[in-house]
Formats: sequence, structure tokens, C-alpha cells
Amino acid sequence: MTALQLGAINRVDELGPVLAIEQRSFRWPWGRLSFEGELASRNGRNYIVKSSSDGDGEQVAAYAFFRRAADEVHLLKIAVTPAWRRKGIATRLLQHCFAVSAAQGANSVHLEVRSSNLPAIGLYLKLGFEVIGKRHGYYADTKEDALLMMKNLKEEI
Repeated sequence: MTALQLGAINRVDELGPVLAIEQRSFRWPWGRLSFEGELASRNGRNYIVKSSSDGDGEQVAAYAFFRRAADEVHLLKIAVTPAWRRKGIATRLLQHCFAVSAAQGANSVHLEVRSSNLPAIGLYLKLGFEVIGKRHGYYADTKEDALLMMKNLKEEI
């Protein structure tokens, strides 16, 4: 039997599994210093999902990193380890994060996503995001455009 547990990530020594998922999930992953910077940010909100199976111990299955600015929250990073994808973990993680953010007074959540990342765009649309703009040549590595997306959090309370 597998159980999932959501919690906050606050310590640098918890980054190992996050970095491993990051490396497996992105062609141009964030480095340790980027994650450490987010952990040090007083406006950061960082979450992990741990899975525990009988006899397997506890493993990090997913993470999400947010930053709060006034009454807005910005989704900076989210990833699910390959073995746990397509099981609804990202949806549940984001819904939890949105509910917590709304309860803390946030009115909206914003993000940028590569215009070619159709699975992520589909997830965000399913969760109630709208495309509100485009940043041309946003990603330095490929000069790919980013879609700007926003979700109203008022209904999350």
C-alpha cells in the first residue's frame, strides 16, 4: 500500500531528492543555488510530496516552489518524479498550494510556461488558469516564448 504525504520543504539538506527529480524532469534544470535561494527567501512557499510504500521507505515524489508578492503568488517550479507522473499528484499538490495561498490572503497565482510544454499547459488550463499574455524569447537557452498564465484564487477559500 502506498501513502502520499504533503509537507513543506524548508531545509537545504532536504534538497537532494528535489535536485534528482529536477535533473530527470527538465532539459535545462535549476541548480542547487537556485533552490537554496528560494529556501532562503522569506516570501517563498515550498512543498514536497512524499510517498511511502510498504518496505520501500519514504521518497520524494514531487515538489512545488512558489513566491509570494503582495496578494499574488508566482509558481516558479513544479515537477513530479517520472514513476509518479499521470497519477494526479501535480493536480493535488497544486490544489493544496492554491488553497493555502488563498487562505493566507493571496488573490491570484501567476506562472510562465514554455509554449511547447503542452502537458503542463493542459494541466494549468484544467486547474482554471487562463492565458493572459506571452513573453517573446523568454527562455534564454532556446529563445522560446513563454505563455503567461493566471488563476484567480478567490474561489479557493
